[in-house]
Amino acid sequence: MEAAVASGILKIVGSKLAPLLIKEYSLIVGVQKHLEELNDQVQEINCWLEAVGDEVARNGPALNWLRKLKDIAYDVDDIVDEFQLEAESHDAHGVGGVVSNYLCAKPKSLILRCKAASKLKAVKKRFDGIVKQRTEFSTIANSLLASDPVRDMNHNTANMTSLPIVDVASVLGRDQEKNQIISKLVETSDQQRIKTISIIGLGGSGKTTLAKLVFNDCSIIEKHFEVRLWVHVSQEFDVEKLVKKLFEAFADNNPGQHALPYMSKTISDKLTGKRFLLVLDDVWTESQILWEQFMVYLKGGAHGSRILLTSRSRKVAEVEGSAYQFDLPFLSLNDSWELFQQSLVMPPGGLEVEFVDVGKDIVKKCGGVPLAIKALAGALRGKELIEEWQAMRDSNLLHFVGEERGVSVSACLRLSYFQLSSHLKQCFTICSLFPKGHKIDKEQLIDLWIAHDMLTLESGVDYLDYIGHKCFNSLVKMSFLQDVNEYRERVTCGMHDLVHDLARSILDDEISLDVPKDETCCTKSYRYFSLTGQAQNVPPKNMFQKARSIYVDNCADAIFGALKDTRHLRSITVGTMYMQAIPIAILQVKNLKYLVISRLRCEALPEAISDIWSLQALHVTFSAIVELPKSIGKLKKLRKLNLFWCWKLKCLPDSIGDCQMISSIDLCKCENLTVLPESIGRMEKLRVLRLGETKIERLPSGITALRNLERLYLDRCRELVELPEGIGNLEKLQVLDLEGSVNLRGMPIGIGQLSRLQKLDLFVVGEGEKFAAISELGNVGRNSEDLRIRGIDHVTEPDDDAHKACLKQKANLQWLELRWRMRVGHEENPKLEQAVLDGLEPPPGIKGLEIVGYSGRECARWMQDQVGGGVQRLSYFPYLRVMHLHNFPNLKHLDGLAELPCLEELELKYLASLESISGGPFPSLVKLVMRDLPSLGEVWMVAEKSMPDGCSNCTPHLGQVLQVGSCVSNLDIWGCPMLEVKPYLPLSLQHLVLYQSNGQLLQSPCACSGSPSFSGFSHLKKLELQNITGCGRGWELLQHMTALESLRILDSDELTELPECFRSLKSLRELTIMKCKRLSSLPQSMGHLTSLQVLRIEFCDAFHELPERLGELRSLRRLGIEGLPGLSCLPQSMRRLTSLEVLKIRDCPGIKSLREWIKGLTALRELWIWGCPDLARRCERGKGEDWHLVSHIPELHIW
Repeated sequence: MEAAVASGILKIVGSKLAPLLIKEYSLIVGVQKHLEELNDQVQEINCWLEAVGDEVARNGPALNWLRKLKDIAYDVDDIVDEFQLEAESHDAHGVGGVVSNYLCAKPKSLILRCKAASKLKAVKKRFDGIVKQRTEFSTIANSLLASDPVRDMNHNTANMTSLPIVDVASVLGRDQEKNQIISKLVETSDQQRIKTISIIGLGGSGKTTLAKLVFNDCSIIEKHFEVRLWVHVSQEFDVEKLVKKLFEAFADNNPGQHALPYMSKTISDKLTGKRFLLVLDDVWTESQILWEQFMVYLKGGAHGSRILLTSRSRKVAEVEGSAYQFDLPFLSLNDSWELFQQSLVMPPGGLEVEFVDVGKDIVKKCGGVPLAIKALAGALRGKELIEEWQAMRDSNLLHFVGEERGVSVSACLRLSYFQLSSHLKQCFTICSLFPKGHKIDKEQLIDLWIAHDMLTLESGVDYLDYIGHKCFNSLVKMSFLQDVNEYRERVTCGMHDLVHDLARSILDDEISLDVPKDETCCTKSYRYFSLTGQAQNVPPKNMFQKARSIYVDNCADAIFGALKDTRHLRSITVGTMYMQAIPIAILQVKNLKYLVISRLRCEALPEAISDIWSLQALHVTFSAIVELPKSIGKLKKLRKLNLFWCWKLKCLPDSIGDCQMISSIDLCKCENLTVLPESIGRMEKLRVLRLGETKIERLPSGITALRNLERLYLDRCRELVELPEGIGNLEKLQVLDLEGSVNLRGMPIGIGQLSRLQKLDLFVVGEGEKFAAISELGNVGRNSEDLRIRGIDHVTEPDDDAHKACLKQKANLQWLELRWRMRVGHEENPKLEQAVLDGLEPPPGIKGLEIVGYSGRECARWMQDQVGGGVQRLSYFPYLRVMHLHNFPNLKHLDGLAELPCLEELELKYLASLESISGGPFPSLVKLVMRDLPSLGEVWMVAEKSMPDGCSNCTPHLGQVLQVGSCVSNLDIWGCPMLEVKPYLPLSLQHLVLYQSNGQLLQSPCACSGSPSFSGFSHLKKLELQNITGCGRGWELLQHMTALESLRILDSDELTELPECFRSLKSLRELTIMKCKRLSSLPQSMGHLTSLQVLRIEFCDAFHELPERLGELRSLRRLGIEGLPGLSCLPQSMRRLTSLEVLKIRDCPGIKSLREWIKGLTALRELWIWGCPDLARRCERGKGEDWHLVSHIPELHIW
């Protein structure tokens, strides 16, 4: 590993030396010649290290030489970095221009600069000594021939057999993944002739095993594919060698020496016209050219042929054009434990409890990686002492060797590490600074890389964050970073524990996780510190002498006292420590570039922070600060300012405009921030400005001068009323987030000039000429996935404005909301609004559509099938899944709705005039909501285009039918008193809510539907009836609801008794009856509800008796009776409720006492008695007459 680390450091040094060579400062202090020589030597050593590659000697003089080289490389970088900062300070303060000016500088300054120069000369001399040790070179080269786990692994895997043999019975926890991949392989709906499917995962996660399971599937794969081939690729993607392997994969081919043309023709003959499955296992190449050359040999395969590829990198899958990438999940804890036991070879009597506990701890550390689990289980075979198991649990798990091919977990992961480029290795390794399980903030991580000079600009790119973004994605694609989560534009990630161990092992003795006992223990000169607990020792003074980066969490403030002698500390991260102030020692770190600190309790940052001239990134989050120091403008190198959730912050100082290098400011959730200073307009390099959830009403006019601004976040700024005029000057703006800015009055004129604006989620049409017309939307937001347009009633020119919004051309749009009225009482113009809606046609790929406040008398033409004089359109919106139509006051007929094959949810709310609805089919419809449709009468709701048998004579014309399909499981009908659904409610229902609607909906179908044999609603599981009109005895449908599990009946004043058909509800588990004022009792047939577990009867004024057969409800666990003034006693049969756990009696004053049988309810653990004064008195603790009946119950609540 030392070679990789040394190479990475020296490349950083090289990137710094090149610009220093041309600086006048180098000439002034007399080190230009030394810099040139040092630069030549660094380039020479780097070339040699790249030639050697990552093959590293593991011991002997070669290893010692590499360690010396690594140490001196660190020292060279430290001194060059110090010298670079001196040179930049010299340039920034304008000293010089000619040598004579420099000689007139202050003597003290001259002395300091001479010290920096002398340090540079001294470290260059030491580096000379290392380079001159040429005798070590041959030793190192020879040592490369020695055994190395990674080299051995490469050799073994490159020569693996092509037979994909697997013991299916021994593979655990992969059935779901296997079925998912098989379903993708046998799909025939796509047009691709040969499609690639990829399995992506960390080394050792089981990709090859899963591919073998799929390959050997007999029930589907073997029958579906005429030819199945398996080729192990490994790191070398040599097309000719792969062709030879492919040739040999055919069982009847002679694996001898053959010419390429012969093998090519043979492969072509055997594949032409046949549907094949080719598994390419362990692919590493990222060369599209090589892939295309290989694919030439497969082009003869029949339509439906598939390539299943396994790789550690998503980038490989992207290059190979994978149609589907399957990210292989890690094994669950249960499956991991089972695999561990299987691999361990369990003793006959099983493991003792203490071994099980330690074993599960070991398995948990494996993080679901099968290779690691097998390796550790193998290493534990024969170990009978618990101390041996504990030692393994407490050690680094990377170095244990598994049974399979003698491959260690470490070698497997290092193989992936060695594939990384030099700078990615550096970026990956420093991630180990964070503790295991830590959620790493992506932006802070990129800033950390920049602070340590791990990123360099590329040709055509002048923004280091962009390079950092690419590096982050590369590490994610290699699974070195995982669990990527994005919330409100903040991205976090994590590291698998084994990957974290790998990164820590690379740093090895350069990182310390504890405070050393004394100064003599600091001789190792740790470069990195990750301190996450209270120190047992007093920090030695020289502890951080050579430290480059420190992570501190949950430590005492005393730890910072040792910062005094730091010379080369670049970054400090302080976790959750709830400090009253930033420690003074931090403010004295001379060359600090990166500071992250959270949960500060102080209200002001000290002025001294402005003196850290080198500071590039300042993250102060979740803190109580009210203001920044007025001198903050002195931080000339500051490029990132993050004050996320500093909830007391009110403003930024005017001097912030002097921080000319700032590229990103985050003020999200600064809930008291009301204004920004005008000086912000001077930040020419500002690219990202986050102001979400602040109290800003207006942005300063100077913000329109930010020509490089790319992202502006104003989400949930509820006080924001307008955007600045001249916004069209922000020519590089790509993202404008206005989600939840509910008081925005309109968009400024000129917003349509933002040709690069790709994402815009809100467009407000303002009233009057002050604001932009909706037509300006046509040029912006082309890549927006969500778009909400408000204030559409302000559109006055439908032909010129609405059509020019060009919604139909916004191909990426997934969700569209069209909202008319922004305030109540605005004048309606139905004819104009209809023309506007016609002009706002969504793109065909839309998935969600919501229209609110539309006052037109007809729905849009693009929502209907074009019949008659037009051409009928099929599936014009083939991907639409959700459609909400709310508050259409004048729409009477919603007829002829176009076919929507993917529609899953349809909401119709507050359509006061709606009389009819028809259209479809909607074969995928799952949820239908009909709310406050007071004028809607008869609706013919059928599953298919044809009507049920026997209905032909009573069916309207097909065009008057709503074809809902056979998937409708959720139906909510609220406030539809006139609604009649014919011929009957959808039979596929699982959840039905009827509120303020016609009780006849629950009656049996009409005679013409064949009701004598009707047996529908066998799928219904949940039914809620509230304020139903006309609900007397006509609830015949209940008898068909044999699967019903939950029934709620509320606010039904006309209900006097429950029908006897209740006896049919054999599956009912929960019954709630509430506010049924005329209901007096429950039927005796209640005794048939043998599955009932919860029964609630509440606020039924006339209720006076519980049925005697209540005791037959042997499954009842909870019984609640409340607000039943007429109920005087509980039935004797309740003594048989042996499963009853909770009994609640509230506001039932007629119940005076309990009976002896309550002592027999042994399962009863809670008894509630409220608002029953006589009963409460009798059950008073230790005193009441009935206390002996209830004293055994664990939880008593009696008032």
